[in-house]
Amino acid sequence: MSKPSIDEHDVLLPGILPTAQKMLGPAAGCESLKVDSKREILDAALFPVSIRHVAGRGRGFFATRDIQPGETVFRAVPLAWAISEDWMKNTCWWCFAYNSRRAHPIKAIDVGATNSTLAIDGPQASKKRGGATAAKSSPRVSSNRYKGVFCSLECHQTAISAHGGQEKWDGYLALLSAMEDEIQLRSSQITRSSKARERTELCSSTLPDSSQLRSVVVELELTLLSEFGEKRVTSNYPDADFDPDDLTDDQLGEWISAVWDTITEHRLFSDYMPDSSERELTRLIANQLCLCDALSTDRDSSIPTADWQTEMVASGAADRNIAPLEALFHVKSNETEVLRASICQMQLAPTSLDGSASTPATIAPIRLPWHPSPAQILQSQWSSSFQAAAGSYSLLARAWERAANNLGSLSHTRFRGVYYREKANSFGIWDPPTDVLQSLTGGPGISYDEREWVGFSIYPTAVYFNHSCAPNVSKLRHGRTMNFVSNQCVQSGEELFISYGSITDTVSERRDRLKDHFFFVCACEQCIAESSVQLCALDSQI
Repeated sequence: MSKPSIDEHDVLLPGILPTAQKMLGPAAGCESLKVDSKREILDAALFPVSIRHVAGRGRGFFATRDIQPGETVFRAVPLAWAISEDWMKNTCWWCFAYNSRRAHPIKAIDVGATNSTLAIDGPQASKKRGGATAAKSSPRVSSNRYKGVFCSLECHQTAISAHGGQEKWDGYLALLSAMEDEIQLRSSQITRSSKARERTELCSSTLPDSSQLRSVVVELELTLLSEFGEKRVTSNYPDADFDPDDLTDDQLGEWISAVWDTITEHRLFSDYMPDSSERELTRLIANQLCLCDALSTDRDSSIPTADWQTEMVASGAADRNIAPLEALFHVKSNETEVLRASICQMQLAPTSLDGSASTPATIAPIRLPWHPSPAQILQSQWSSSFQAAAGSYSLLARAWERAANNLGSLSHTRFRGVYYREKANSFGIWDPPTDVLQSLTGGPGISYDEREWVGFSIYPTAVYFNHSCAPNVSKLRHGRTMNFVSNQCVQSGEELFISYGSITDTVSERRDRLKDHFFFVCACEQCIAESSVQLCALDSQI
Protein backbone atom coordinates (compact mmCIF):
# COMPACT_ATOMS: atom_id res chain seq x y z
CA MET A 1 0.00 0.00 0.00
CA SER A 2 1.67 3.24 -1.08
CA LYS A 3 1.19 6.56 0.67
CA PRO A 4 3.12 9.78 1.27
CA SER A 5 5.65 9.39 4.05
CA ILE A 6 4.60 11.13 7.25
CA ASP A 7 6.65 11.10 10.44
CA GLU A 8 4.33 10.22 13.30
CA HIS A 9 6.09 12.65 15.63
CA ASP A 10 5.13 15.66 13.48
CA VAL A 11 1.67 14.78 12.26
CA LEU A 12 -1.96 15.75 12.58
CA LEU A 13 -2.12 18.39 15.31
CA PRO A 14 -2.60 21.45 13.09
CA GLY A 15 -6.33 21.86 12.49
CA ILE A 16 -7.57 19.42 15.12
CA LEU A 17 -10.02 20.95 17.55
CA PRO A 18 -8.54 22.37 20.76
CA THR A 19 -10.56 19.88 22.79
CA ALA A 20 -8.77 17.00 21.07
CA GLN A 21 -5.38 18.74 21.35
CA LYS A 22 -5.83 19.36 25.05
CA MET A 23 -6.09 15.70 25.90
CA LEU A 24 -2.83 14.75 24.16
CA GLY A 25 0.17 14.25 26.40
CA PRO A 26 3.67 12.95 25.67
CA ALA A 27 3.86 9.34 24.58
CA ALA A 28 5.63 7.16 27.10
CA GLY A 29 9.23 6.50 26.18
CA CYS A 30 9.45 8.81 23.16
CA GLU A 31 9.46 12.44 22.16
CA SER A 32 6.01 14.05 22.28
CA LEU A 33 4.10 15.64 19.49
CA LYS A 34 4.48 19.39 19.35
CA VAL A 35 2.38 20.10 22.43
CA ASP A 36 2.90 21.11 26.04
CA SER A 37 5.24 18.51 27.60
CA LYS A 38 3.37 18.59 30.93
CA ARG A 39 1.17 15.50 31.05
CA GLU A 40 -2.40 16.17 31.99
CA ILE A 41 -3.43 14.27 35.14
CA LEU A 42 -6.70 12.48 34.58
CA ASP A 43 -8.91 10.52 36.90
CA ALA A 44 -11.82 8.20 36.21
CA ALA A 45 -14.36 10.99 36.72
CA LEU A 46 -13.11 12.63 33.49
CA PHE A 47 -14.03 9.53 31.49
CA PRO A 48 -17.81 9.74 31.12
CA VAL A 49 -18.33 6.04 30.44
CA SER A 50 -19.53 2.92 32.19
CA ILE A 51 -19.53 -0.73 31.13
CA ARG A 52 -22.91 -2.45 30.85
CA HIS A 53 -24.23 -5.73 29.53
CA VAL A 54 -25.86 -5.55 26.10
CA ALA A 55 -28.31 -8.23 24.98
CA GLY A 56 -26.75 -10.28 22.19
CA ARG A 57 -23.51 -8.30 22.17
CA GLY A 58 -21.87 -8.99 25.52
CA ARG A 59 -20.75 -5.71 27.05
CA GLY A 60 -20.54 -2.14 25.87
CA PHE A 61 -19.44 1.36 26.82
CA PHE A 62 -22.27 3.79 27.65
CA ALA A 63 -22.20 7.54 28.26
CA THR A 64 -22.75 8.52 31.89
CA ARG A 65 -23.55 12.12 30.93
CA ASP A 66 -24.13 14.23 27.83
CA ILE A 67 -20.98 14.35 25.68
CA GLN A 68 -19.98 17.07 23.22
CA PRO A 69 -18.02 16.52 19.98
CA GLY A 70 -14.25 16.41 20.54
CA GLU A 71 -14.39 15.13 24.12
CA THR A 72 -12.05 12.34 25.18
CA VAL A 73 -14.33 9.58 26.41
CA PHE A 74 -11.63 7.00 27.14
CA ARG A 75 -7.89 6.35 26.95
CA ALA A 76 -6.07 3.01 26.81
CA VAL A 77 -2.52 1.65 26.68
CA PRO A 78 -1.63 -1.74 25.18
CA LEU A 79 -0.97 -4.97 27.01
CA ALA A 80 0.87 -6.54 24.07
CA TRP A 81 1.70 -5.66 20.47
CA ALA A 82 3.44 -6.89 17.33
CA ILE A 83 4.96 -4.98 14.43
CA SER A 84 4.21 -6.01 10.84
CA GLU A 85 6.91 -8.06 9.13
CA ASP A 86 6.80 -5.62 6.21
CA TRP A 87 7.59 -2.59 8.37
CA MET A 88 9.63 -4.10 11.20
CA LYS A 89 12.68 -1.97 10.39
CA ASN A 90 10.66 1.22 9.94
CA THR A 91 8.45 1.13 13.04
CA CYS A 92 9.66 1.73 16.58
CA TRP A 93 8.93 -1.36 18.67
CA TRP A 94 8.01 0.76 21.70
CA CYS A 95 6.31 4.00 20.61
CA PHE A 96 5.15 2.79 17.15
CA ALA A 97 6.77 5.79 15.40
CA TYR A 98 6.80 4.96 11.67
CA ASN A 99 9.11 6.26 8.94
CA SER A 100 8.58 4.82 5.47
CA ARG A 101 11.70 6.47 4.02
CA ARG A 102 14.35 4.98 6.29
CA ALA A 103 14.87 2.37 8.96
CA HIS A 104 15.14 3.39 12.58
CA PRO A 105 18.78 3.39 13.79
CA ILE A 106 18.65 1.26 16.94
CA LYS A 107 18.34 -2.49 16.57
CA ALA A 108 17.50 -5.05 19.22
CA ILE A 109 19.61 -8.16 18.61
CA ASP A 110 19.75 -11.68 20.03
CA VAL A 111 21.38 -11.99 23.44
CA GLY A 112 23.03 -15.19 22.24
CA ALA A 113 25.22 -13.24 19.83
CA THR A 114 26.76 -10.86 22.36
CA ASN A 115 26.56 -9.60 25.91
CA SER A 116 24.97 -6.44 24.57
CA THR A 117 21.46 -6.49 23.15
CA LEU A 118 21.88 -3.23 21.30
CA ALA A 119 23.19 -2.56 17.80
CA ILE A 120 23.16 0.96 16.39
CA ASP A 121 23.52 2.26 12.87
CA GLY A 122 23.58 5.85 11.75
CA PRO A 123 24.59 9.06 13.57
CA GLN A 124 24.20 7.66 17.09
CA ALA A 125 26.48 4.71 16.42
CA SER A 126 29.92 6.20 17.16
CA LYS A 127 28.66 7.90 20.33
CA LYS A 128 27.22 4.67 21.76
CA ARG A 129 30.05 2.38 20.68
CA GLY A 130 32.79 4.77 21.72
CA GLY A 131 34.21 5.50 18.30
CA ALA A 132 35.74 3.38 15.58
CA THR A 133 37.49 0.97 17.94
CA ALA A 134 34.25 -0.02 19.64
CA ALA A 135 32.51 -0.33 16.30
CA LYS A 136 34.86 -3.19 15.34
CA SER A 137 33.45 -5.31 18.16
CA SER A 138 29.83 -4.88 17.14
CA PRO A 139 28.12 -8.28 16.93
CA ARG A 140 27.36 -10.11 13.73
CA VAL A 141 23.76 -11.29 13.65
CA SER A 142 22.44 -14.04 11.39
CA SER A 143 19.98 -12.90 8.76
CA ASN A 144 17.03 -14.67 10.34
CA ARG A 145 17.33 -13.05 13.77
CA TYR A 146 14.60 -10.79 15.10
CA LYS A 147 14.81 -7.43 13.36
CA GLY A 148 12.92 -5.15 15.76
CA VAL A 149 14.11 -1.55 16.01
CA PHE A 150 13.73 1.57 18.15
CA CYS A 151 13.60 5.21 17.17
CA SER A 152 15.61 6.38 20.21
CA LEU A 153 17.71 5.15 23.10
CA GLU A 154 14.95 6.34 25.42
CA CYS A 155 12.43 4.01 23.78
CA HIS A 156 14.88 1.14 24.03
CA GLN A 157 15.56 1.70 27.73
CA THR A 158 11.85 2.09 28.47
CA ALA A 159 11.16 -1.25 26.75
CA ILE A 160 13.81 -2.98 28.85
CA SER A 161 12.33 -1.51 32.02
CA ALA A 162 8.80 -2.55 31.03
CA HIS A 163 10.01 -6.15 30.66
CA GLY A 164 11.41 -6.20 34.18
CA GLY A 165 15.06 -5.49 33.46
CA GLN A 166 17.87 -6.55 31.16
CA GLU A 167 17.78 -10.27 31.96
CA LYS A 168 14.09 -10.68 31.12
CA TRP A 169 14.47 -8.47 28.05
CA ASP A 170 17.32 -10.70 26.84
CA GLY A 171 15.07 -13.72 27.34
CA TYR A 172 12.34 -12.09 25.27
CA LEU A 173 14.79 -11.33 22.44
CA ALA A 174 16.04 -14.92 22.57
CA LEU A 175 12.45 -16.15 22.20
CA LEU A 176 11.75 -13.88 19.22
CA SER A 177 14.99 -14.93 17.54
CA ALA A 178 14.18 -18.59 18.13
CA MET A 179 10.83 -17.95 16.41
CA GLU A 180 12.66 -16.46 13.43
CA ASP A 181 14.86 -19.57 13.29
CA GLU A 182 11.79 -21.82 13.33
CA ILE A 183 10.11 -19.75 10.59
CA GLN A 184 13.26 -20.03 8.47
CA LEU A 185 13.39 -23.80 9.07
CA ARG A 186 9.76 -24.31 8.08
CA SER A 187 10.20 -22.17 4.97
CA SER A 188 13.15 -24.34 3.93
CA GLN A 189 11.13 -27.50 4.53
CA ILE A 190 8.29 -26.16 2.40
CA THR A 191 10.74 -25.36 -0.40
CA ARG A 192 12.27 -28.85 -0.28
CA SER A 193 8.82 -30.45 -0.20
CA SER A 194 7.75 -28.43 -3.21
CA LYS A 195 10.80 -29.53 -5.19
CA ALA A 196 10.26 -33.14 -4.17
CA ARG A 197 6.63 -32.92 -5.27
CA GLU A 198 7.72 -31.64 -8.67
CA ARG A 199 10.13 -34.56 -9.07
CA THR A 200 7.38 -36.99 -8.04
CA GLU A 201 4.98 -35.58 -10.61
CA LEU A 202 7.52 -36.26 -13.37
CA CYS A 203 7.32 -39.99 -12.68
CA SER A 204 3.69 -40.11 -11.55
CA SER A 205 2.86 -42.72 -14.17
CA THR A 206 4.75 -45.33 -12.16
CA LEU A 207 3.29 -44.32 -8.77
CA PRO A 208 -0.20 -44.47 -7.26
CA ASP A 209 -2.05 -41.15 -7.34
CA SER A 210 -2.14 -38.86 -4.30
CA SER A 211 -5.60 -39.97 -3.19
CA GLN A 212 -4.44 -43.61 -3.05
CA LEU A 213 -1.34 -42.67 -1.07
CA ARG A 214 -3.43 -40.60 1.33
CA SER A 215 -5.80 -43.51 1.87
CA VAL A 216 -2.88 -45.85 2.64
CA VAL A 217 -1.41 -43.40 5.17
CA VAL A 218 -4.73 -42.95 6.97
CA GLU A 219 -5.37 -46.71 7.04
CA LEU A 220 -1.89 -47.35 8.45
CA GLU A 221 -2.35 -44.68 11.10
CA LEU A 222 -5.69 -46.13 12.16
CA THR A 223 -4.14 -49.60 12.37
CA LEU A 224 -1.29 -48.39 14.58
CA LEU A 225 -3.65 -46.48 16.84
CA SER A 226 -5.85 -49.55 17.18
CA GLU A 227 -2.87 -51.74 17.99
CA PHE A 228 -1.21 -49.49 20.57
CA GLY A 229 -4.36 -47.92 21.99
CA GLU A 230 -5.74 -44.43 21.66
CA LYS A 231 -6.59 -41.80 24.25
CA ARG A 232 -10.36 -41.41 24.36
CA VAL A 233 -12.47 -38.47 25.39
CA THR A 234 -14.73 -39.30 28.31
CA SER A 235 -18.31 -38.27 27.69
CA ASN A 236 -21.76 -38.87 29.12
CA TYR A 237 -23.25 -38.66 25.62
CA PRO A 238 -23.98 -42.04 23.97
CA ASP A 239 -23.90 -40.88 20.35
CA ALA A 240 -20.75 -41.29 18.26
CA ASP A 241 -21.07 -37.76 16.90
CA PHE A 242 -23.01 -34.59 17.63
CA ASP A 243 -24.34 -31.36 16.21
CA PRO A 244 -22.35 -28.45 17.72
CA ASP A 245 -25.53 -26.38 17.84
CA ASP A 246 -26.90 -28.83 20.44
CA LEU A 247 -24.08 -28.05 22.89
CA THR A 248 -23.58 -25.14 25.24
CA ASP A 249 -20.37 -23.13 24.96
CA ASP A 250 -18.99 -24.90 28.05
CA GLN A 251 -19.69 -28.34 26.58
CA LEU A 252 -18.21 -27.39 23.22
CA GLY A 253 -15.22 -25.92 25.02
CA GLU A 254 -14.56 -29.25 26.74
CA TRP A 255 -14.62 -31.02 23.37
CA ILE A 256 -12.24 -28.43 21.90
CA SER A 257 -9.79 -28.96 24.77
CA ALA A 258 -9.89 -32.73 24.17
CA VAL A 259 -9.15 -32.19 20.46
CA TRP A 260 -6.21 -29.99 21.41
CA ASP A 261 -4.92 -32.74 23.71
CA THR A 262 -4.85 -35.08 20.72
CA ILE A 263 -3.25 -32.45 18.47
CA THR A 264 -0.40 -31.78 20.88
CA GLU A 265 0.10 -35.43 21.87
CA HIS A 266 0.50 -36.53 18.24
CA ARG A 267 2.16 -33.27 17.07
CA LEU A 268 -0.46 -32.65 14.41
CA PHE A 269 0.04 -29.55 12.22
CA SER A 270 3.54 -29.26 13.72
CA ASP A 271 5.09 -28.33 10.36
CA TYR A 272 2.29 -26.02 9.25
CA MET A 273 3.55 -22.55 8.29
CA PRO A 274 1.25 -19.81 9.64
CA ASP A 275 0.68 -16.90 7.25
CA SER A 276 2.15 -13.47 8.01
CA SER A 277 -0.86 -12.26 10.01
CA GLU A 278 -0.82 -15.43 12.14
CA ARG A 279 2.94 -15.09 12.69
CA GLU A 280 2.44 -11.52 13.85
CA LEU A 281 -0.31 -12.67 16.21
CA THR A 282 2.08 -15.31 17.55
CA ARG A 283 4.70 -12.63 18.21
CA LEU A 284 2.04 -10.61 20.00
CA ILE A 285 1.30 -13.61 22.22
CA ALA A 286 5.02 -14.04 22.91
CA ASN A 287 5.13 -10.38 23.88
CA GLN A 288 2.12 -10.87 26.16
CA LEU A 289 3.57 -13.91 27.91
CA CYS A 290 7.01 -12.37 28.42
CA LEU A 291 5.60 -9.08 29.70
CA CYS A 292 3.29 -10.88 32.09
CA ASP A 293 5.25 -13.93 33.22
CA ALA A 294 2.88 -14.19 36.18
CA LEU A 295 0.09 -15.25 33.79
CA SER A 296 -1.71 -18.14 35.47
CA THR A 297 -3.51 -20.90 33.60
CA ASP A 298 -5.78 -21.75 36.53
CA ARG A 299 -7.24 -18.31 37.02
CA ASP A 300 -10.97 -18.25 36.41
CA SER A 301 -11.71 -15.32 34.09
CA SER A 302 -15.44 -15.85 34.54
CA ILE A 303 -15.27 -14.64 38.16
CA PRO A 304 -14.76 -10.86 38.06
CA THR A 305 -13.57 -8.72 40.93
CA ALA A 306 -16.19 -6.93 42.98
CA ASP A 307 -16.11 -3.73 40.93
CA TRP A 308 -14.12 -4.67 37.85
CA GLN A 309 -16.07 -2.33 35.55
CA THR A 310 -14.92 0.69 37.56
CA GLU A 311 -11.38 -0.69 37.64
CA MET A 312 -11.30 -0.99 33.85
CA VAL A 313 -12.48 2.59 33.40
CA ALA A 314 -10.09 3.91 36.06
CA SER A 315 -7.14 2.09 34.46
CA GLY A 316 -7.44 4.39 31.44
CA ALA A 317 -6.61 7.35 33.66
CA ALA A 318 -3.61 5.72 35.33
CA ASP A 319 -0.14 6.87 34.33
CA ARG A 320 1.18 3.52 33.09
CA ASN A 321 3.01 2.09 30.07
CA ILE A 322 1.40 -1.35 30.05
CA ALA A 323 -2.27 -2.22 30.53
CA PRO A 324 -3.05 -4.22 33.69
CA LEU A 325 -2.87 -8.00 33.27
CA GLU A 326 -6.21 -8.37 35.05
CA ALA A 327 -7.90 -6.62 32.14
CA LEU A 328 -7.18 -9.58 29.85
CA PHE A 329 -9.07 -12.00 32.08
CA HIS A 330 -12.24 -9.95 31.79
CA VAL A 331 -12.12 -10.28 27.98
CA LYS A 332 -14.27 -13.17 26.76
CA SER A 333 -12.48 -15.92 24.85
CA ASN A 334 -13.78 -16.29 21.28
CA GLU A 335 -12.72 -19.93 20.88
CA THR A 336 -16.18 -21.48 20.65
CA GLU A 337 -17.44 -18.61 18.46
CA VAL A 338 -14.55 -19.18 16.02
CA LEU A 339 -15.40 -22.88 15.70
CA ARG A 340 -19.15 -22.27 15.31
CA ALA A 341 -18.59 -19.57 12.68
CA SER A 342 -16.14 -21.78 10.77
CA ILE A 343 -18.55 -24.71 10.72
CA CYS A 344 -21.37 -22.42 9.63
CA GLN A 345 -19.29 -21.33 6.63
CA MET A 346 -18.51 -24.95 5.74
CA GLN A 347 -22.19 -25.85 5.78
CA LEU A 348 -23.00 -23.34 3.08
CA ALA A 349 -22.23 -25.38 -0.03
CA PRO A 350 -22.86 -23.74 -3.44
CA THR A 351 -25.12 -25.84 -5.65
CA SER A 352 -23.87 -24.61 -9.03
CA LEU A 353 -21.47 -26.88 -10.89
CA ASP A 354 -18.77 -24.23 -11.17
CA GLY A 355 -18.94 -23.43 -7.46
CA SER A 356 -20.25 -19.92 -7.97
CA ALA A 357 -22.81 -18.28 -5.74
CA SER A 358 -25.27 -17.70 -8.56
CA THR A 359 -27.75 -20.18 -7.10
CA PRO A 360 -28.98 -20.40 -3.51
CA ALA A 361 -26.75 -22.33 -1.13
CA THR A 362 -27.86 -25.57 0.44
CA ILE A 363 -27.26 -26.53 4.04
CA ALA A 364 -24.96 -29.54 4.43
CA PRO A 365 -24.97 -30.25 8.20
CA ILE A 366 -21.60 -31.06 9.74
CA ARG A 367 -21.56 -33.38 12.73
CA LEU A 368 -18.47 -33.69 14.92
CA PRO A 369 -17.12 -36.97 16.35
CA TRP A 370 -17.02 -37.20 20.12
CA HIS A 371 -13.71 -39.08 20.01
CA PRO A 372 -11.77 -37.87 16.96
CA SER A 373 -8.63 -39.83 16.15
CA PRO A 374 -5.51 -38.11 14.80
CA ALA A 375 -6.43 -39.38 11.33
CA GLN A 376 -9.93 -37.92 11.60
CA ILE A 377 -8.55 -34.57 12.75
CA LEU A 378 -6.15 -34.43 9.81
CA GLN A 379 -8.65 -35.56 7.19
CA SER A 380 -11.88 -33.94 8.34
CA GLN A 381 -13.30 -30.78 6.87
CA TRP A 382 -13.65 -29.14 10.28
CA SER A 383 -9.94 -29.58 11.07
CA SER A 384 -9.24 -26.32 9.25
CA SER A 385 -10.76 -24.58 12.28
CA PHE A 386 -7.78 -25.79 14.32
CA GLN A 387 -4.99 -25.68 11.75
CA ALA A 388 -3.90 -22.04 12.00
CA ALA A 389 -4.01 -21.88 15.80
CA ALA A 390 -2.29 -25.27 16.18
CA GLY A 391 0.42 -24.26 13.71
CA SER A 392 1.01 -21.02 15.59
CA TYR A 393 1.15 -22.86 18.90
CA SER A 394 3.66 -25.35 17.50
CA LEU A 395 5.80 -22.49 16.19
CA LEU A 396 5.83 -20.69 19.54
CA ALA A 397 6.24 -23.88 21.60
CA ARG A 398 9.34 -24.97 19.67
CA ALA A 399 10.86 -21.51 20.00
CA TRP A 400 9.90 -21.53 23.69
CA GLU A 401 11.90 -24.72 24.25
CA ARG A 402 14.96 -23.36 22.44
CA ALA A 403 14.96 -20.01 24.21
CA ALA A 404 15.01 -21.49 27.75
CA ASN A 405 13.54 -18.26 29.10
CA ASN A 406 12.55 -19.46 32.61
CA LEU A 407 8.88 -18.74 31.96
CA GLY A 408 7.73 -22.26 32.69
CA SER A 409 6.12 -24.67 30.25
CA LEU A 410 3.86 -23.44 27.46
CA SER A 411 0.74 -25.60 27.50
CA HIS A 412 -1.87 -25.34 24.77
CA THR A 413 -4.34 -24.19 27.45
CA ARG A 414 -2.12 -21.24 28.30
CA PHE A 415 -1.59 -20.40 24.64
CA ARG A 416 -5.29 -20.62 23.76
CA GLY A 417 -6.22 -18.49 26.75
CA VAL A 418 -4.36 -15.60 25.11
CA TYR A 419 -4.82 -16.48 21.42
CA TYR A 420 -8.61 -16.53 21.42
CA ARG A 421 -8.90 -13.43 23.57
CA GLU A 422 -6.65 -11.41 21.27
CA LYS A 423 -7.62 -12.79 17.86
CA ALA A 424 -10.79 -10.72 17.43
CA ASN A 425 -10.07 -7.99 19.98
CA SER A 426 -6.86 -6.45 18.70
CA PHE A 427 -6.52 -2.94 17.28
CA GLY A 428 -4.57 -2.18 14.12
CA ILE A 429 -1.59 0.16 14.39
CA TRP A 430 -2.09 2.54 11.49
CA ASP A 431 -0.06 5.45 10.16
CA PRO A 432 -1.23 8.21 10.11
CA PRO A 433 -2.43 7.23 13.59
CA THR A 434 -5.98 8.57 13.48
CA ASP A 435 -9.39 8.13 11.92
CA VAL A 436 -10.77 11.44 13.27
CA LEU A 437 -9.51 14.03 10.79
CA GLN A 438 -12.78 14.34 8.95
CA SER A 439 -15.03 14.37 11.99
CA LEU A 440 -12.95 16.82 14.03
CA THR A 441 -11.82 19.23 11.35
CA GLY A 442 -14.54 19.03 8.73
CA GLY A 443 -11.83 18.31 6.17
CA PRO A 444 -11.71 15.53 3.60
CA GLY A 445 -10.23 13.05 6.06
CA ILE A 446 -7.92 10.14 5.33
CA SER A 447 -9.15 6.93 3.71
CA TYR A 448 -7.83 3.48 4.58
CA ASP A 449 -6.11 3.39 1.19
CA GLU A 450 -3.98 6.34 2.31
CA ARG A 451 -2.93 4.74 5.61
CA GLU A 452 -0.27 2.14 6.28
CA TRP A 453 -0.90 -0.85 8.54
CA VAL A 454 2.29 -1.33 10.58
CA GLY A 455 1.13 -3.83 13.21
CA PHE A 456 -1.52 -4.51 15.79
CA SER A 457 -1.90 -4.42 19.56
CA ILE A 458 -4.30 -5.51 22.26
CA TYR A 459 -5.94 -2.80 24.38
CA PRO A 460 -7.89 -5.00 26.81
CA THR A 461 -9.54 -2.11 28.66
CA ALA A 462 -10.96 -0.74 25.39
CA VAL A 463 -12.52 -3.90 23.94
CA TYR A 464 -15.93 -2.88 25.29
CA PHE A 465 -16.46 -0.45 22.42
CA ASN A 466 -18.89 -2.25 20.12
CA HIS A 467 -18.99 -1.68 16.37
CA SER A 468 -21.18 0.59 14.27
CA CYS A 469 -20.80 1.57 10.63
CA ALA A 470 -21.87 5.05 11.78
CA PRO A 471 -19.71 5.37 14.91
CA ASN A 472 -20.05 8.21 17.40
CA VAL A 473 -16.49 7.75 18.68
CA SER A 474 -13.25 7.94 16.71
CA LYS A 475 -9.81 6.56 17.54
CA LEU A 476 -6.81 8.89 17.85
CA ARG A 477 -3.56 7.09 18.60
CA HIS A 478 -0.75 9.11 20.15
CA GLY A 479 2.36 6.97 20.25
CA ARG A 480 1.30 3.79 22.03
CA THR A 481 -1.70 5.41 23.73
CA MET A 482 -5.11 5.06 22.08
CA ASN A 483 -7.48 7.95 22.71
CA PHE A 484 -11.18 7.65 21.99
CA VAL A 485 -12.78 10.95 21.02
CA SER A 486 -16.46 11.68 20.43
CA ASN A 487 -17.23 12.89 16.91
CA GLN A 488 -20.83 14.00 17.58
CA CYS A 489 -23.16 14.84 20.44
CA VAL A 490 -23.97 11.82 22.59
CA GLN A 491 -26.75 11.79 25.16
CA SER A 492 -26.44 10.34 28.62
CA GLY A 493 -27.25 6.61 28.60
CA GLU A 494 -26.48 6.24 24.87
CA GLU A 495 -24.06 3.51 23.79
CA LEU A 496 -20.66 4.55 22.44
CA PHE A 497 -19.49 2.90 19.20
CA ILE A 498 -16.30 2.76 17.16
CA SER A 499 -15.83 1.23 13.71
CA TYR A 500 -14.00 -2.05 13.21
CA GLY A 501 -12.30 -1.09 9.97
CA SER A 502 -13.35 0.89 6.91
CA ILE A 503 -16.93 2.18 6.78
CA THR A 504 -16.74 3.42 3.19
CA ASP A 505 -17.27 -0.03 1.63
CA THR A 506 -20.69 -1.24 0.54
CA VAL A 507 -22.95 -2.79 3.15
CA SER A 508 -22.35 -6.30 1.77
CA GLU A 509 -18.57 -5.80 1.77
CA ARG A 510 -18.63 -4.50 5.33
CA ARG A 511 -20.81 -7.35 6.55
CA ASP A 512 -18.64 -9.98 4.85
CA ARG A 513 -15.47 -8.55 6.41
CA LEU A 514 -17.00 -8.29 9.89
CA LYS A 515 -18.37 -11.82 9.65
CA ASP A 516 -15.00 -13.22 8.55
CA HIS A 517 -12.89 -11.40 11.14
CA PHE A 518 -15.21 -10.69 14.06
CA PHE A 519 -17.82 -13.46 13.69
CA PHE A 520 -21.00 -11.38 13.57
CA VAL A 521 -23.36 -9.99 10.96
CA CYS A 522 -23.63 -6.25 11.40
CA ALA A 523 -27.16 -5.01 12.09
CA CYS A 524 -26.34 -1.40 12.96
CA GLU A 525 -28.70 1.36 11.89
CA GLN A 526 -26.44 2.27 8.97
CA CYS A 527 -26.39 -1.28 7.58
CA ILE A 528 -30.15 -1.69 8.00
CA ALA A 529 -30.79 1.63 6.22
CA GLU A 530 -28.47 0.78 3.31
CA SER A 531 -29.92 -2.73 3.02
CA SER A 532 -33.42 -1.25 2.83
CA VAL A 533 -32.35 1.05 0.01
CA GLN A 534 -30.88 -1.89 -1.89
CA LEU A 535 -34.05 -3.95 -1.45
CA CYS A 536 -36.19 -1.06 -2.67
CA ALA A 537 -33.96 -0.71 -5.72
CA LEU A 538 -34.31 -4.42 -6.48
CA ASP A 539 -38.09 -4.26 -6.08
CA SER A 540 -38.28 -1.39 -8.54
CA GLN A 541 -36.41 -3.45 -11.13
CA ILE A 542 -38.80 -6.39 -10.88
